Amino acid sequence: MPRGKRPQDDSVHRRIGIDAHAIGSRAGGNETYMRELLFALREAAPRRDVVVYAQRGVSPTMLAGWPVVPLPSTSSLLRVPITLPRAVQRSGADLLHVQFNAPPVCPCPFVVSVHDIGWVTYPEFFTPTMRSRLALLTPGTLRRARRVFALTEAIAREIAETYGTPIERIDVVSPAVDPVFRPDHAEGAVAAVKRRYHLPDEFVLYTGALQPRKNLTRLATAFARLAKRGLPHTLVIAGRRAWLHKGMLEDIERLELGDRIHFTGYVEQADLPCLYAAASAFVYVSIYEGFGLPVLEALASGTPVLASSIAAIQEVAGSAAAYCHPLDVDDMEHTLERVLTDPGLRTSLRAAGPKRAARFTRKAMANAALEGYRRALEE
Repeated sequence: MPRGKRPQDDSVHRRIGIDAHAIGSRAGGNETYMRELLFALREAAPRRDVVVYAQRGVSPTMLAGWPVVPLPSTSSLLRVPITLPRAVQRSGADLLHVQFNAPPVCPCPFVVSVHDIGWVTYPEFFTPTMRSRLALLTPGTLRRARRVFALTEAIAREIAETYGTPIERIDVVSPAVDPVFRPDHAEGAVAAVKRRYHLPDEFVLYTGALQPRKNLTRLATAFARLAKRGLPHTLVIAGRRAWLHKGMLEDIERLELGDRIHFTGYVEQADLPCLYAAASAFVYVSIYEGFGLPVLEALASGTPVLASSIAAIQEVAGSAAAYCHPLDVDDMEHTLERVLTDPGLRTSLRAAGPKRAARFTRKAMANAALEGYRRALEE
């Protein structure tokens, strides 16, 4: 929950510029967070003066209908220091909202959303180029930001402890869950998605990027043990291949799961709700996360969830998920077996998930962001 008072008078004219370059990029959590923020602001503060900086060609419906300043299709090496600040200056924004890194010279004050600081806590999960860039740019961005938006209290504490950012300058602005994620979907729609991705009747689902910190090798190992003991399910891994995935996939291939493991590739946003609805269970056993958006989506869908017992995910899911230690394959195996075979536990998780997810509304997200903007403009 955001600290302090609720948003004050919204009538004062201040233009908020939002860097939404991630929308349309298939950038996972970064894209989902920014898309939900735009829809949250549209619903909660439709008269707010907001301008969005986005890639050319992105559908206006993906940007919640806000006015758009198109950004040239360039790499971040040019976008952050050159094209974005030019767009901000032309649009006359009074405050800019960015994710992770801000322009080194910004025409107006800014706030920054920092989803996590994984490159500090688990540098081995990032390429040398990514580590160097984030290590170089993040301290200056945090130092110059009027406000820092963290997704959970756990990450707020990490930022404060690692970078010395005063905790009172950090706002928790948790993402909302899209209302399309819900337990009730037409059987025909669910069946159509299963056919589209060639899915079996019973499967365990993971969604997200394929990268080492997602811990998919241990997940596949735990699942392989259960499969050898007669578990009838298939492990479905849905998501795009991200950095450092090659060695992880080679390790999974050595488990010789054959047709008991199925990689769908990237799943379109419109298909995700029915994909969760079709799954027997959802498993998200990341070694490190700043929030874990797929966990929230699965909870809202009423799908039984097994998640890592790390601080950020427990903050999100509370008692609505089953947990295992992400580095303990035995614990993962036994807890997954319970989630799949214990009727009482499954019923409890299905009922608790939507109730827990109902805390993460667009209204709550918009209120937290607007309060952060107000504080930034008043400082």
